[in-house]
Amino acid sequence: MSRRRTRALAPLAVLVASLLAGCVSLPTDGPVVEGGARGEKEAPSASDIDARPPADGASRAEVVAGFLDAMAAWPIQTSVAKEYLTDAAAERWIPEQATVVYSDALPVREVGGSVEVQLTTADRLDQVGAWEGAVAKDDLTYDFRVTVEDGEFRIANPADALVVPATWFQQRFRQVSLYYFDPVAQILVPEPVFVPAGEQSATHLVSALLAGPPSSARGIVRSFLPPGLTVGLSVPVDGDGVADINLVGDAPRITAEEAELILSQLAWTLRQDPAVTALRVTADGEPLPIPGGASQYPVEGPDDFDPNGADVASSLFGISRGRLVRTLSGGPQPVAGAFYADGVVIDAVAARPDGDVVAVVDQEGTRVQVGPPSGDQAPETILSGGSYARPTWDVAGRLWVLERRSGGAVVWLREDDVVREVRVPGITGRPARQLIVSRDGTRLVGVVAIGSGDEVVGARVQIDDRGRVARALDRSRILLTDRSRITDLAWAGPMRLALLAPTDPGRLYEVDIVAADGATVGVELLSTIVSGHVLGITGTPVDGGRTFLVYRDRYVDLVQQDETDAESTPLTQLDYVG
Repeated sequence: MSRRRTRALAPLAVLVASLLAGCVSLPTDGPVVEGGARGEKEAPSASDIDARPPADGASRAEVVAGFLDAMAAWPIQTSVAKEYLTDAAAERWIPEQATVVYSDALPVREVGGSVEVQLTTADRLDQVGAWEGAVAKDDLTYDFRVTVEDGEFRIANPADALVVPATWFQQRFRQVSLYYFDPVAQILVPEPVFVPAGEQSATHLVSALLAGPPSSARGIVRSFLPPGLTVGLSVPVDGDGVADINLVGDAPRITAEEAELILSQLAWTLRQDPAVTALRVTADGEPLPIPGGASQYPVEGPDDFDPNGADVASSLFGISRGRLVRTLSGGPQPVAGAFYADGVVIDAVAARPDGDVVAVVDQEGTRVQVGPPSGDQAPETILSGGSYARPTWDVAGRLWVLERRSGGAVVWLREDDVVREVRVPGITGRPARQLIVSRDGTRLVGVVAIGSGDEVVGARVQIDDRGRVARALDRSRILLTDRSRITDLAWAGPMRLALLAPTDPGRLYEVDIVAADGATVGVELLSTIVSGHVLGITGTPVDGGRTFLVYRDRYVDLVQQDETDAESTPLTQLDYVG
């Protein structure tokens, strides 16, 4: 019988923000706004900033500095910034094309007929608001060509981007998930983007969704919202929390089946606005049909396309004394079956999201078997003769296994009962040690040894129109540690990862919660030190789900710090399904 108790984790550092700092002299009073679970209170609005038009007789350098200041107007508007441009440049300028967020800039410097602005470091977002990574060193210098028009200096070649300081950005934007579908429309896929925070949250969320998938996700996900539509002036939310979404534009005829998919995309995206409880949607003035003939669609409605899986077991699976255990109403309990039989010793386990099948690695780490957790059915050996890491599942029942080899890792995929190799950029052929897949099956994350530290890398998975894996692509770096090894990783929300690394093995461990897309600007990253001999960390992609630290005799909620006893079933591993 398990019992719950509370024991301090002795955190030495909490909520270490990894945010870039800015130096441009702008009003930046206001709170840091962080995307969070539905129901959290949104921070107060940041201070308004009125852009100043160019002064008569301003120098070249003053015009460029004024242009940069004007792009930081809040609420966002670029009409004043355009006054610093030539008429032709103002006509061509598309600041919505991208956002460049810089930490610092050297003083503007006149070079001949141009003005040079040198950024020290910067990050770039695409036109949807998805983080694209750090700006390359060669692209950190902006050469503004300044010419004379109507007797005043004006900029002739502005970059097609909104260029703003990090302090301004982190106070006024938050990272959220936009929800699209996998190619076969079976499951919703979260894609992280940054949107403006504040009272117009619903408008910003829907507008971002209408813009289509981020550039990095094209070919990975699809949207059923017709292209070319806008929300008009805004998305009003009434006193009952009903958002009225009027899609404006040349909308094609939308079938009832397509309407259900559109409503699901909108509902999951708008769940992140605590003010919204339901939707009403029209396209060119015609109401979108709602299943069952209802007048509004609740954002917490049917979960047929739940990105976490519509039929997912809530229990945790683990290993005690080399045998399979499972949490039920309390702590871990033995599972009577092939993986708890006499003589069976397993080293790692991963349960399929529905909990009906598990994949295990034997004690030597040289064989992977698949079978039901209970009952008399004999397991099937699907891989043998290698050195295998803990497997990982997605909701489609695809099983991914990392094989560690001296010449570089190999990634195996079991799909439709067939095992084949998949080349994964950033992981295949490198000294990779761990691998996890997102529930929706479109994102892989691996840990690769680099010198005395580790690199956490991400890759996207492309699914074909038959629902099978076509290929993996788009390697990206999520995190680089130069002095410690990551001993475990897990999902800690739809777009967050929990990483565990020893600082004093057996005594002190560091837990980091990082963005799964690698974003380091505009997100608050958690770092804390926990005491004791931590065996692993387990988390779930469910928004607001619990993350546990796993010890031999207990497992502890990372946030609440309450723990569940496992003294009678001492643990070596415990994980959510997946």
